[in-house]
Amino acid sequence: MPETVPTRRAGGRPTAEQTAALDARIRQTALQTFLEHGYEGTSMDAIAAAAGTTKASLYARYPSKDSLFAAVLQWASKREDWPIPDELPGDLGDLESALTEIALGAQRRALHPEMVQLSRIAIAHREQYPGIADDASAWRRREVLIDLLQQHAATGDITVDDPEIWAEHFLAMVAGMPARLASFGVMRDPVEQRRRTLAAVELFVRALRTPLAGGAA
Repeated sequence: MPETVPTRRAGGRPTAEQTAALDARIRQTALQTFLEHGYEGTSMDAIAAAAGTTKASLYARYPSKDSLFAAVLQWASKREDWPIPDELPGDLGDLESALTEIALGAQRRALHPEMVQLSRIAIAHREQYPGIADDASAWRRREVLIDLLQQHAATGDITVDDPEIWAEHFLAMVAGMPARLASFGVMRDPVEQRRRTLAAVELFVRALRTPLAGGAA
């Protein structure tokens, strides 16, 4: 069946469905435009034209390019389907396997070319616009990782007094450092990167199973 196009209300005012569709189209168009042309090479005029709307409509939503970029950055970084679907382990019963899945999933996302490009733009403008990238690491996997550590701590398999801190350290090891290097154009060979990731998982598990590792008495 042909797709049904939402109709306008009487008087020409857009429906809620049309407004939501335009909002989504603007965000997606702005994201692609920033990625293709960079921050300086992107204009509000170009985004409005590509999104099929007017400058007035765009400025009604975002008063400046700064505010649009900040909104798009936060929106993109929180999406579970961009730049690739966010894969998380379904079974948390085996600590090493779950950690490996989390690590590799975080890495695939962090090292995707579009994520690397967006991160570069965000880093370049972080000082000019404080807080612009604060939500870039707000991944659902962080919460899954905390749950994983809490579950295994509860069984006595590991010792950890602050799962949140340990979760952040783990993600920094397996994804944060590779992403940082990628932002400077340093991309390791996939085989070598996987070797380093598995070594990080082994090191992390060993630390968690060492007496007093988590700071407990």
